[in-house]
Amino acid sequence: MNKFLITAITALTLTVSSVAFAQDTAKAPTRAYMIGNYDIRDEAGFQKYIEAAAPLVRQYGGRVIVYNPGAKPIVEGEPRSVIAIAEFPSLAEAERYYNSPEYIAARKFFTDSTEGWRIITEGADLPQQ
Repeated sequence: MNKFLITAITALTLTVSSVAFAQDTAKAPTRAYMIGNYDIRDEAGFQKYIEAAAPLVRQYGGRVIVYNPGAKPIVEGEPRSVIAIAEFPSLAEAERYYNSPEYIAARKFFTDSTEGWRIITEGADLPQQ
């Protein structure tokens, strides 16, 4: 009985260890970012965009990691007044958000109230030291 118990515990330990190792070595998808740099031309219209779009970011797995409505150039260039970055778990999730019916409806408020640019891109996926 004691030998059976030790064998069972050893087998369970090896199984759990191999599953944990497989999860550690499995490559997570590269994160994606929606980056915008724009000026707000219509505050009321932009507020409608924020109210419509903000809850959708989290709904589609994202999070806003930068929002600065008073961006100033520190190094070079002439940026617009707002810099915004939303992070998503993958490019597919960012595109799912951007092309969702809810965001398409909210996007009209953005395009009507701002001037500038936005892109969706994958992150660098560089090895971490």
